[in-house]
Amino acid sequence: MRTRFAQLRTAHWDTLSAAEQKTVRRGAWVLLPLLAYGLLWQPAHDALPKLQAGLPALRAQAGQMAMQAGEVQNLRQRAQLAVLDSNALQSAVQRSAGESGLSMIVTPGEQNSVHISAEALAFEQWLQWLHTVERTQHIRVASAMLSASPVPGQVKIQAVLSNGADQ
Repeated sequence: MRTRFAQLRTAHWDTLSAAEQKTVRRGAWVLLPLLAYGLLWQPAHDALPKLQAGLPALRAQAGQMAMQAGEVQNLRQRAQLAVLDSNALQSAVQRSAGESGLSMIVTPGEQNSVHISAEALAFEQWLQWLHTVERTQHIRVASAMLSASPVPGQVKIQAVLSNGADQ
């Protein structure tokens, strides 16, 4: 590398007169600060407000991503619920309905579901039971048809319940 630099110096720099060398040095002293300003400082100075404006949003995104990563870890460590077949689902629904004091007919349905029917149930009691079954056993209503009963506050129910095998 030094030999190459020495060759270039002898081929070009040494051929210049002392006045020309002095002029080139003075030109370099003037051009170097201008190049440093134009290529380094000015672009950085212009980009600074954009970076300062975008930094809070990026920090908020990083915080949100960290929170979501923690939530993902919690969800990965949570036990997965077993999917019940129709017969197991039928016995779970019958047991839960019996504990709640509801009288309904429960028959196995197709592919991890059960059909339930009742002639007259209190609507409020029905909703409370559904909420409890969903929260504790993760059994959800796939479809339901409710019609008013002649007794006020009572409903006739035809529904299909599933525990999420098809979801």
